[in-house]
Amino acid sequence: MNASEPSLWAEEVAGRLRMLQTSFADDAPKARQEYLTEEIERSLKEVAGSRRGEFLDALVRCFPGPERVAISGPDAIPASSTANSKSADELAEDLIVRLPELTKERRARLVERFRSVGLVAAPDRCLDLPAGLRGKLGLSLEQTLDEERLAKLLAALLEMVTTLDGLVWSLWRMIAPKSVVQREAGDGLRRTVGRYVAGDREVATPQINQMLDKTRQLFASLLSAIGPTGETYARKHLETFAPEKIRATVETGGFLTNVEQKCWRRYVVLTSELNGPVIEKQIIDSIVNYTEEILSGRKRGGELPSPARPAI
Repeated sequence: MNASEPSLWAEEVAGRLRMLQTSFADDAPKARQEYLTEEIERSLKEVAGSRRGEFLDALVRCFPGPERVAISGPDAIPASSTANSKSADELAEDLIVRLPELTKERRARLVERFRSVGLVAAPDRCLDLPAGLRGKLGLSLEQTLDEERLAKLLAALLEMVTTLDGLVWSLWRMIAPKSVVQREAGDGLRRTVGRYVAGDREVATPQINQMLDKTRQLFASLLSAIGPTGETYARKHLETFAPEKIRATVETGGFLTNVEQKCWRRYVVLTSELNGPVIEKQIIDSIVNYTEEILSGRKRGGELPSPARPAI
C-alpha cells in the first residue's frame, strides 16, 4: 500500500460507518456500537497488522470537530452527526444508493427492521407442519418455523424415502417373484412424487398416500419377519433331523444295533439333501411366508395400523 491508501480506505470506511449510524439510529446505543465495531474490524482485516495504526489515524481524521472521537483500536467507535441534518427522503435515497455496501447479514437485519415498523410486508408462510406433527416434535402452534431449514429437511427425507422405496421393492421382487404382493405397474415413487410436486393433476394426493402406505407396510412386514425366521427354521430343521423324528420313520423291529444302523442310514440320506442353496431357500421362504401373512392379515396381530396422515 502507498501513502495515499490510508486516506482512501478511511473515507470508504467512514462512509459505511455514517450509513450504519443512520440506518440503525433507532436501535439501542449498545447495539449501534456493536454494528460499528464489527464494520471497523471487518475493514481492518484487509490491512497489514503493521499499518493498522496508520489507517486508524486516517479514519479519526474523517471525523473532525464535534464528530471526532479517539480511535486507538478496532474496538473504538466513531460517531456521526451530519446525517441528522438530512431529511427522511434524503436519508432513504442515501440508503438505497449504498445498499450494495451492506453484507448479506446486514441486509437481512435491515429488512427485519423495516418489517417491524410496517415498511415491508411479512412473507406468507408457505411451508408448515400439521398440529399433530408439531406436538410429536415438541413444537407449539405459535412457534415460527425456519422455512429454509424445513425445505432442506423435506428434501433430505424425500431422498431417503424414495431410496428406501426402491430398495425394498427390488428386494421383494428378488426373494418373492411369484408373490401376489406386488406394486402396480407404472412410474416408481420417485418419478410419481416428482410429477406431484410439479403440479401434475393426473397424480392425486390419495395416489401418493397409497404408494407410501404400501411401501411402509412391506417394509414393516419384512422387518417383523426377520425376528421369527431363526425360530421357524430351527423348528422345521428339528422336525426332520431330531433323533426321535428319525427313529419314528424307520422300522423298529429286530435287534437294537439294527435300529441304530437304520437311523444312521436315514440321517445320511437326509443330510445328503441338505446344502447351502437349500438352506438359503428355506430361510427366504420363511421370511416371504411370514411377510405375506402379515400383509394379508392372516398373521394374528399382524395387521399394520395406518398412521394418520395430513393431506399432502
